Amino acid sequence: MVIDIFLVISVVLIAWLGWSAGLVRAFFAVIAGFMATFVSAKCSYQEGLNVYLIFLVTALFVIMLGALILRIVSFFYLNILDRLGGALLSVCVWLIVSINILIPTIHGTHKLDKSTSTIYTAISDTIQPKIPIFTDYVPPLLERKVVK
Repeated sequence: MVIDIFLVISVVLIAWLGWSAGLVRAFFAVIAGFMATFVSAKCSYQEGLNVYLIFLVTALFVIMLGALILRIVSFFYLNILDRLGGALLSVCVWLIVSINILIPTIHGTHKLDKSTSTIYTAISDTIQPKIPIFTDYVPPLLERKVVK
């Protein structure tokens, strides 16, 4: 029951945050992080401030590109679709992360009694058979702490 309350409250908060940010802004923020990490790792001069400067410039470039696309979206009056997409994307990502990683990590791999949490069981039983890559996963670093 506590898991279900946690899921409902966290999904409402995440949906509100996704609605506030919008799909374009959230998407380009994530892409900026990945691109900046990738480009700075490929930097030939891995000394001093070079990596940080390349990371910063790449992230700013991708965020500026996202701001340009956000203006185009606003120009065509697609703000409501942008906000709905942001809420939907954030809820989907949060459900996948919380159902498959967060909750199994907190409760341990085999200790969770699925019969007492109906929302968790319904979502878990829907996601995991259809997409086998999403199963209960406890990161190896945290698994030792959970077992103790």
